Amino acid sequence: MKQLIPFIAGAIFLVSCNNNSTSETGATAPLNTDLLAQNLKGKVKTISQSTTTIDSTGKEKSDSLTTVDSFDEKGYRTMSQTKTNSGKITREEMVKHDSAGRVLEFVSNKDGKLASKMEIEIDAAGNYVGAKTFDSTGKQDGYYKELKQNEYSIVYAGKQYGMNDKIKDEFNMKYDKTHFLGGKTTDSSGKVSYEGAVKVNDKGDMAEEDITYLEKGTPKTEKNTYKYEGEDEKGNWTKRTKFNDKGKPVEVAKRTLTYYN
Repeated sequence: MKQLIPFIAGAIFLVSCNNNSTSETGATAPLNTDLLAQNLKGKVKTISQSTTTIDSTGKEKSDSLTTVDSFDEKGYRTMSQTKTNSGKITREEMVKHDSAGRVLEFVSNKDGKLASKMEIEIDAAGNYVGAKTFDSTGKQDGYYKELKQNEYSIVYAGKQYGMNDKIKDEFNMKYDKTHFLGGKTTDSSGKVSYEGAVKVNDKGDMAEEDITYLEKGTPKTEKNTYKYEGEDEKGNWTKRTKFNDKGKPVEVAKRTLTYYN
């Protein structure tokens, strides 16, 4: 199972333009880039990632799909594509930003057709205050409000409503600066649909997770650890193995990163 970070459109990190840090050269750099939120070093241009699952007998099965994330030169993620081995794009997600890097729109296509869309609402102070969601026909099917964000303006809590104004789900995530540490989501009845705790290593990458989630209505619990076995010249990991609670490897993720000059 892929890592669960159940935030608005599949874990887009929404951050405002008002946060800045000082680089080693003394220059002011924005804290709202996706590179920082995803713990990436250097001016990443693309990340291509594929996975191999390992069953209880030790047999490996490579995923037939590869995910490619693209970033602009400012460090904001602009597109994510899922491709088959033949190069066919099965899913495409596009993110539109304003000049300050704030997310304005998120569009998801499946097999070349609209699957969903989200329009982000920002107040005069540059804070995220809500979002409208739309279905594959372009019709609005819900909205988010009561959003909360931390000092890095990462949205960590909020509620989703249907067009009948009844709550559909609620999320409350935990972060240490930009590092995701788990949290909880509940459905319309108040039933917990996800609850987890995550630990990161000294480099800020996920090292352990203890999660419970619903799969086809049935609760499932996973306790996983992650081992990093390779990194590139910028210090970003290139191979990661996931182990279950019995210490058996269950998944290997490999990724290749390209950079702007």
